[in-house]
Amino acid sequence: MHREAMHTTEELVDELEHEKRARQRVVAEAESQRRFAGSLDRLATAVSTSDNLETLLRQLLEMFVEAVHVDVAVIRLREGDRLRSRAAVGLEEEVTSGFSLPIDDRLVGKIAADAPPLVLSSSATDALCKSELIRQKGIRALHCLPLVEGDRLFGVVYMGTHAEREFTQEDQSLLRMLALRVTAAIVHHTTCEALQRAVRVRDDVLAVVAHDLQNPLNVISIAASTLLQRMPDSLARRPIERITRAAQRADRLIRDLLDISAIETAQFSIERQRMEPADLILSSLESQQNLAADASVIIASDLSPELPPIEADEERLLQVLENLIGNAVKFTPAGGSITVGADYRDGEIVVSVKDNGSGIAPDQLPHIFDRYWRVRTGGHRGTGLGLTISKAIVEAHCGRIWAESSPGHGTTMFFTIPAAPTRALTPKSPPTANILLVDDRPENLLSLKAILERPDYRLVTATSGPEALSIALRESFAVALIDIAMPEMNGLEVAIHLKELERSRDIPIIFITAFGDDPEEIHRAYSAGGADYLVKPLDTEIVRKKVAVFVDLSRRHKAIPA
Repeated sequence: MHREAMHTTEELVDELEHEKRARQRVVAEAESQRRFAGSLDRLATAVSTSDNLETLLRQLLEMFVEAVHVDVAVIRLREGDRLRSRAAVGLEEEVTSGFSLPIDDRLVGKIAADAPPLVLSSSATDALCKSELIRQKGIRALHCLPLVEGDRLFGVVYMGTHAEREFTQEDQSLLRMLALRVTAAIVHHTTCEALQRAVRVRDDVLAVVAHDLQNPLNVISIAASTLLQRMPDSLARRPIERITRAAQRADRLIRDLLDISAIETAQFSIERQRMEPADLILSSLESQQNLAADASVIIASDLSPELPPIEADEERLLQVLENLIGNAVKFTPAGGSITVGADYRDGEIVVSVKDNGSGIAPDQLPHIFDRYWRVRTGGHRGTGLGLTISKAIVEAHCGRIWAESSPGHGTTMFFTIPAAPTRALTPKSPPTANILLVDDRPENLLSLKAILERPDYRLVTATSGPEALSIALRESFAVALIDIAMPEMNGLEVAIHLKELERSRDIPIIFITAFGDDPEEIHRAYSAGGADYLVKPLDTEIVRKKVAVFVDLSRRHKAIPA
């Protein structure tokens, strides 16, 4: 019985010992996983927060020092046939002095033959890896962790301790796993920095070339313009006109390249002045009518009346609008339409350019403001700089710019400009605005008068072109609404005569047409000096809204001292 008790006790002790060792293995494994997870967290933080390679390398070294508790560490990266010190903990003098050593075949062979990390303890290998500074620091054990990309040595991490020490099996496993990930992080960062340097070099070259091309291009443009004035024959003018158009395209490209260079070097600036956003938008519409006519696309406006003024750089905002409208024309099929609108919301003027073209695919939409990006559709050329420059201009005005699009349903580009601060004024009755209505049919005039009847409007009617011209010579008008299809002198002819007369040339003209879906009709109207147009049958709210825009502009212009 005594023997049986002894046997039972021994078995119990064995079982307890086995359970103890199992618990120790579990604890050791948990500790190993904790260390690995902590190191991965440090690695991820280093990669995500480092804006340059030196900062990344420093954080990675600190991770190694903390992970395996060494006294000093240094990372040497391969540069040709040498390893150069790039970051250090406790050995910073190596980095500041630019220390490097040759890559010896004996060291590479030993790294390839041994499982990392390699302990350098022999005098032969010490000579290949130890700097004079490491010897001065009294480092007794130097551990070498190779960073290998494919079959090529990319760099080496050296970790040293003042006391003789060998890494545990857990330490070695941790370092092997970290080495793979650290190498990938450094290679990625190095590649990105190399690409960024290449882009900067390319941009610098483009900026210099663009600047140097301006003078000869100006000579070509002036010479072509001079030749055009001396050649009345249309056939002889055509090749000169092609030269002029090519010079204009080259000039736009050069200006884009110079703008990009200014943006990248933080030299981009704007000159603010107080202005009316409606004036700005109407000017941009006028400047883009020829482009729209060539593409058989209709451009219309949708402006809210009484928009507050803005303080902005007129030329720069015209550049933004012309770029957005030009892009819309480019991607809108013949017979399509583009609407340029402006509204006031929460202290900002929100400008929109809406087309019914092909739209932008969802995967391309996040990239439209990237430099040199172009939509992946055939037949459309460009530098891919316009939207990048537009974004910089809008942001320089403390505004925002974005796009909303759906393939097959068109695109709407938006941008905002803060409204200028205005002083609170005592409300008073607005001055009476004279509005000229021209139509050969009395019933149409009655309809317009019914729509526009307001106490602060004085509606003056004319039933023919000659009568309208006679009235315009005697009175001033905030806006004129002219029907195109009139007998004898049609509305376009009336507009041309009005623009020839000094007294009436500044009257904004809104044409009324029954052919609002005909691009040629609309472009003839704008070519005759029209500022906007209305389509029959008339929409009461649209008529009132468009007239109110021009009346408000007229009142503001009169309120500004000459």
